Amino acid sequence: MNRITMTLLWLFLFCWLHGRHVQADECTQGFSVVTPEVAAPGRTTAVLVTLHGTDASQATNVTLRLVSDRVEEMTQLLAEVSQEIRGHGIVPLAVPTEATGSCILQTLVNCSSADDCSLQSNSELRLVGSVRDIIIRPARMSYRPGETVFFWVLALDHDLRVASDIIGSVFVRNPAGTKVALWEEVALDEGVRSFSMALSEEAELGNWQVQVQVEAEVFTSILNISLADEISGVAVPEVAMAEEHYVELRFGHEMRRLYKPGLPFVGKVEAVSTEKSVRVRVKVYDSTTAIYSQDIEITSGEGTFTVPAILADSEIITLQAELVSVEGKEIDSHYVLAREPITKWNSSSDCYLLIEGLEHTLQPDEEAHVTVLSTCPCERDLHYVVTTEGHITYWSQALRPDSLDEAPPAQIIDGAAICRHNFSFIVQAVMAPVSHLLVYYVTDTGEPISDVITFDVRLLHKQVSVHVEERKYWYPAQTMAVDMQAEPGALVCLIGGHAGPEGKGTAETQNSKSSRHRGSGSIELDFAAAGMAFFQRRCVKKGGPRSESSTQLYCQGGSAANSRTVQERHSSVVGGTTIDQLWLWECFNFTGDMEKHSLTISAPEEPGKWSLWALTLSPSVGLRFSSPQSVTVFRPLQVEFKMPASLRVGEAVEVDVKIGNNINSCMDVTALLALSEGAHFLSNGMLYVTEKLRLGPHGATSLVVRVVVTSSGLKNMTAEVSGYGSDSCQESGNSPGNSSLVGSVLRSAAVLVHPEGIVRTDTESAYFCANENVVISTSENFRYEFVSAPRNRAGVVFEVKVKEGAHIALSDLRYTSDRMYQIVLGDAGNTMSWIGRGKHGFGVRLVSAQTPHLLSETSFQTLWVTWDRGTVAVGKGPLLHNNTLLKWRMDKKLKVQHIGFASGWGHMAEFRMWNYNDEAGFSQVLHLDVPRSVVPGSEQGTLLIAGGLALPVTSQLHQPGLGLGESTSLAAAVSRFTPLLVLEHMAEQGNNSNINPLDQSEMISRLSTQLQALLHFMKPDFSFGDHHRLGSHSNTVSVLELLAKTQSYISVDPVLVSGIKRWIQQRQADDGGFSPLPTDVALSTPRNLSGSHMLDHQVEMTAETLVTLLQVGLENEVDWETMLQARYFLERNVFRVISPCPLSLMTYALILGKSDLSSIALDRLRNASTNEEGDFGWQHISLSKTAPDWLYEGAGKHRKEPIITSVGEYKASLYALMTYSHQGDLKAAEPVARYLFYRSHLLDRHTELLYTAVKAFSAFSWLALDRHRALTVSLATSGMELTDTLELQPDSPLQKLQLPSLPTKVFVYATGAGCATVQGQVSYSTYTPSSHTPLLDLWAGIEDEIIPGHNSVDELEGKLPALRVKTCFRWKGEDPSGVLRLEVTLFSGFQLLSVSPVIIDGSGNMADVHHGSRADKIWFVLANVSNTCALCAHYTVRSVFMVGSLRPAFARVYPAGRSDLGAETFFHTQRGSSLLDGLTDDDLITWFGKTGAGEPQLSSNFSEMCECGHMCPVLDDSSSSTADNSSPAITNMDATNIIIFSNHSDENILLHVEDTETNFTITTESNPEVLNMSLSTLGFQGNFVSNIMEPSLNISSSRVPNSLRSNNHATSTKNFTKVNIMDQNVTRQENKTTTQFVPHRVPNAIVGTTISKPKTYLRETQFQSLNKRLSQRLQMITSSPVTSAVTEPSHLRQETRSINKERQHIASEVLPSDSTTDQTSLPQHGGLDGSEKLFVLDRDTLWGMLREVVHVELDKKQPVLEDTSLRSKHSKKTEFD
Repeated sequence: MNRITMTLLWLFLFCWLHGRHVQADECTQGFSVVTPEVAAPGRTTAVLVTLHGTDASQATNVTLRLVSDRVEEMTQLLAEVSQEIRGHGIVPLAVPTEATGSCILQTLVNCSSADDCSLQSNSELRLVGSVRDIIIRPARMSYRPGETVFFWVLALDHDLRVASDIIGSVFVRNPAGTKVALWEEVALDEGVRSFSMALSEEAELGNWQVQVQVEAEVFTSILNISLADEISGVAVPEVAMAEEHYVELRFGHEMRRLYKPGLPFVGKVEAVSTEKSVRVRVKVYDSTTAIYSQDIEITSGEGTFTVPAILADSEIITLQAELVSVEGKEIDSHYVLAREPITKWNSSSDCYLLIEGLEHTLQPDEEAHVTVLSTCPCERDLHYVVTTEGHITYWSQALRPDSLDEAPPAQIIDGAAICRHNFSFIVQAVMAPVSHLLVYYVTDTGEPISDVITFDVRLLHKQVSVHVEERKYWYPAQTMAVDMQAEPGALVCLIGGHAGPEGKGTAETQNSKSSRHRGSGSIELDFAAAGMAFFQRRCVKKGGPRSESSTQLYCQGGSAANSRTVQERHSSVVGGTTIDQLWLWECFNFTGDMEKHSLTISAPEEPGKWSLWALTLSPSVGLRFSSPQSVTVFRPLQVEFKMPASLRVGEAVEVDVKIGNNINSCMDVTALLALSEGAHFLSNGMLYVTEKLRLGPHGATSLVVRVVVTSSGLKNMTAEVSGYGSDSCQESGNSPGNSSLVGSVLRSAAVLVHPEGIVRTDTESAYFCANENVVISTSENFRYEFVSAPRNRAGVVFEVKVKEGAHIALSDLRYTSDRMYQIVLGDAGNTMSWIGRGKHGFGVRLVSAQTPHLLSETSFQTLWVTWDRGTVAVGKGPLLHNNTLLKWRMDKKLKVQHIGFASGWGHMAEFRMWNYNDEAGFSQVLHLDVPRSVVPGSEQGTLLIAGGLALPVTSQLHQPGLGLGESTSLAAAVSRFTPLLVLEHMAEQGNNSNINPLDQSEMISRLSTQLQALLHFMKPDFSFGDHHRLGSHSNTVSVLELLAKTQSYISVDPVLVSGIKRWIQQRQADDGGFSPLPTDVALSTPRNLSGSHMLDHQVEMTAETLVTLLQVGLENEVDWETMLQARYFLERNVFRVISPCPLSLMTYALILGKSDLSSIALDRLRNASTNEEGDFGWQHISLSKTAPDWLYEGAGKHRKEPIITSVGEYKASLYALMTYSHQGDLKAAEPVARYLFYRSHLLDRHTELLYTAVKAFSAFSWLALDRHRALTVSLATSGMELTDTLELQPDSPLQKLQLPSLPTKVFVYATGAGCATVQGQVSYSTYTPSSHTPLLDLWAGIEDEIIPGHNSVDELEGKLPALRVKTCFRWKGEDPSGVLRLEVTLFSGFQLLSVSPVIIDGSGNMADVHHGSRADKIWFVLANVSNTCALCAHYTVRSVFMVGSLRPAFARVYPAGRSDLGAETFFHTQRGSSLLDGLTDDDLITWFGKTGAGEPQLSSNFSEMCECGHMCPVLDDSSSSTADNSSPAITNMDATNIIIFSNHSDENILLHVEDTETNFTITTESNPEVLNMSLSTLGFQGNFVSNIMEPSLNISSSRVPNSLRSNNHATSTKNFTKVNIMDQNVTRQENKTTTQFVPHRVPNAIVGTTISKPKTYLRETQFQSLNKRLSQRLQMITSSPVTSAVTEPSHLRQETRSINKERQHIASEVLPSDSTTDQTSLPQHGGLDGSEKLFVLDRDTLWGMLREVVHVELDKKQPVLEDTSLRSKHSKKTEFD
């Protein structure tokens, strides 16, 4: 409760308690005061005082005091004025200019001294700012997503002149109220300011607000963002009319909504019409009976009517406006266009007042004549005051009785005569746009009698005019001459706009609601409606403040809470405009020469009736407007056509080009339709088509063409139509060229064409530094580290970073000796340098020189050393023999073979040496492959070459739109901010950046639209998450970092940043840590995590939060406290974390936080990330060096290492790279960068890592910047189709080369010195998604086609049927899911019509489902989905376009933030549907393959699933592969694993064993066709389940339920060990690169495993017909280690071209135990359950065991082989050892 309210309550209580003791006959004088509620500093306001009672005529001193109302300050007197009054009076009060905020206005009487006063009233006076109004004018009131909003801002002071010394903020809010665009500290005293803002394609639909804030005042304009072409039931004309006719009626908003019985009622009707005059009939209804009727002729937009004294007793009467005639023509049916309820005025008073005469719109300087009708005694004094938005803008002394025109009363009501008071006042400009006239008087008993009326003021000025040439109509864009008249020196804005039917009346109707339905307290509301407060004391007695004569306070209106209930909102001085679209807003300073010469403007582009007027701001009169001039634009020829939002390559769309003739004569039309490259017309296969036709008077036709798109990208269609007038409609041989040109129209529309299928991208990358050596000299000792000297060059260039004392040794030995030369740079405190001989520092100094500040501790300094020409020399810079510092003639006998580097005692130095060797360099081979399932012709290859390290995002800067498979989640929105890091990279490296500077402006402009899309995920509590009500801590932390970085380029609301930071800080636990929310652990809930796993999550979350808070900045004590607690939490857990990702994140956070334990954490990180060879890498199985596709990391000195990693390891490596880069440790960071870059293909599937990856690479790029690069890179493809040699210098831009063919190999050879990046990127389209994954099953299809009705418009036009679509998925985890996103891309041209409720569980619950759509994309967001049933979304879609050769629709479901784990599927309609027109069987087979019957299955089989809300039969596990709902819990998707397929049935099966080097297949029958394959193929009968496991992950195949048995799986043999058991009926497809199985019937079980140790574990399961030798072999294995050496057959080796193979991510903990499997207890090993039987096998033993079993089974099958020679040959191939 504020101070004012407390004061009023105290005053009321005091008066009530003491008034009870005062007798009525003691009161001789009463006191009433009317005070304003609003005032402006530097201006004058007034207080109206009335004395009543027997002593009212006595002189009374009235004092006004304005005091400050600031609680934190002592009450300060701001202004005081006194005046003596008799009976009544007005006391003016000048408000000081420096006063601000809210003040207390005190009214006192009988003040004889400063302390001797009697307080009579105490009210709040709100002081507004120095700005009266800010005009905000958007170019349009409605926009579509993706368009650019333009608007203008004009600030006016209280005199309606350009405000001076005004600084404000301009911002745009989305429908959620979040500021999405912000311009701060904008100077608004420069006249009209223009602004623009691009809307995102994902912009929220609804009402947006454009706001301008100046001081504490906020001015607002509303924008509507909608999809104008959205499918709706509203019919639109086929061809737009040249002239639009409409009439809209409404009752004026200032008209009173109360009637006073017995008094006349005056109202106003406003007409918005294209016609010059309309006649309107106004009727008054009492209930349903018409009691009065009057016709009004409206010619100027408004008309008034007067209803005689209303004697109705109804509480509400109704006014109705009917349209009677237009332009004098009667209308048969009178249309009721307006209806308004009028409430009866109720009051306890015996009499009342009524104001008349202000019903029409007034203008400044006009004399307003007012009549006041009164049923009260005529001798009473009346007071009146004019207020505008609470400001008193005019006042006058009371109307004296002698000035009354006492006309005879019209009638007598209850014995009281009606008196008529007439007065006038001059209208002022400050009264615009709406003001109130309050008339009142106070009776002898103190009762106020009042009335208030609202009137409009338009700022028209006769001296401001706009004239255009009188014409019936103008052509679009025709040049117009405009004559203007204005005051010289005035600022003039020429404004042209259009008032559409949808934009009329929206501004006025809001204001009229504030005064409606006023009840019995309407007297009180009269004062409040005028913005005034009324206070009264019934009795005032002299005696000072301690007198007991104070009596009851009669309070009505005033500053009490109820006075605010009818306070009107701010109205712009422009008034209620109906303009919804501007075609012109041009401002200039008007000069005298402009009166003599006409201005030239262009007419609007679109036809219709437009208005043109001028806005002027002159020093003398301020703001004024001219009368509008009507401009009619007529288009003789109308052309319209539309294109769908998107298409896919290969589709054909039917475009209906509507051509209309709007003149009353025939017209010959020539149409030229043209397409951009990548599309053609179906009729002729060309890029253009022409057509000639004749249209009759006012005739129209449709030109229908079919457009086929053949390549992706933005395609334009342009229609150029010319019309030629014809005197006669008869056919003639005259060509159109002999006729006169009537009009020409150019129309264009674009469509975004996506590639068909799912677009995949595979990247092969190499980052290398040729001829580089990095040496670190520690500070603990003084020891040289030697490297070999260049062989072909007697000199080196090196960079050094050290505080002082860099030592270089030139020696013929690889150790120090007395023969060597020693060069010491920056010695003696970095002041001098010298050359000496010998290994001791006190040896002979041959030459020295002063070199102050030669070295630096923070940055690399470039120097050179040479020993040619018999002279040893040293100098600065990258050029030898340039800027020489020292030189000395050297011993010719000394041959420099080695160079040593060291630093002095106590200093650590880092050297980076380049030998610029043109003979030796770096070589690399990139394998760029494409899969067999690629859509023919869709593959594209790009080779990117850049000096230094190229950021991965650079190749994605120009990708337009979203295609199939692209995620729309929050993680994807975050990844789109990656260009932020590129901008920082460009700012840091300047000319050394390999990014095109032209891209910088494009990236900055896109930040605003990306911010809009990002804020769509914000919750009311400032958290962020994919679900509409569930926030995510990790996502919120990421967004905080993004917004902090974005602030460097565009303005971001600081309230938004502080709100996010506050939300994060409130989540901190008492121990300083941050625990993940359920949405952060998306694939498992925290209750399922073990203690160590939970700790890992907490440490990772806390470290990530700490890093972000440190990078954003610590601004206050709360930030510091949060940082210290989080750092302390990490320090307590330094020795408890062993997982790579939490460990690396923790280390990075502790280093940034300058923790004392950061060195310990860094040591643990180095140990954990160092493999057995001492290189950087996480622990993996050590595989053979003979793997065919391993990569050489370096110039041959490193061993071959397979390029395999997991998501968690990759993320951990990124933070390790950031850690070393922050430390400035180039030697440690460079191996990490190479490790990551060779595995950067992981970013192709994991866009959630893209931002972090670019952040890490950017930090390293700055550290490893080779400022003196001189590198020659030679490139050649395997077929020599492409050969090129590039010279890379420090300023060389990034270069791209298109690969002529795929697949191919790219050979790279680099010489010289420097670092470079070579990246091969292959993109292709495919139709092979996976609809069943370990996490999710997905089904999609068309339920029904709604055929258009017979003879309906849709049928006659051949429209496609509406579709009922069904999309279902099932979550297969044991615990409820996190947030899931179901996304559907419909058929091209289709849009969503309706969605049925989604049932999310078996009980029929429909909560937690949020959906949206945009064009042909639909998405559903769900949370906490269980595995009890399949969720199904039913929805109806429809297309307004005819699209042929429709590509399939696409559906995908995935956990938010991990789109790579989702299930995907394509679907289409069934045979016989019109949607399949234009398609061939080959198309369908390409998209969906073949079933057992040979026919493609175009949609999912919904009979396999159990839909939520439906009764489903319970199937036995042994007979069903999909009925079991006991799904595993997926807990850790960072593990990288391998999928094993197996079958538990008694059917024949196929055992498929795959190794890095060998593909080995066993089948049940010895089929010659199988034997002829490239892989050895053997067989046996029985069930066999094999599993390769990691001990630490607790996995057993017995825990795999039937819920994981799913269909439609395909596995590919890659470069790691697999054991696959598959159905023998599998159709095998041969591929020299990849062995792929596409089964007709799918195996029953999926077993996820992880390979991360040099051991392999094989679990024993049930064997029905297992060979005795296998059993013996297994017993031997369990009893003693097996070390047999197995020689793998060379013919089994299969070359795998691609080096970037990502393993399937299946967490080990997700696989629950299966109670039906027999288990034999064995001792626990490596964390596996003791009930599980394990055999420890190395790879060679496993090979030997399997081959031996196969050999036995093969012997049993030998009689089947008909060819003995083949059998003999085959036996030899399958021999062991």
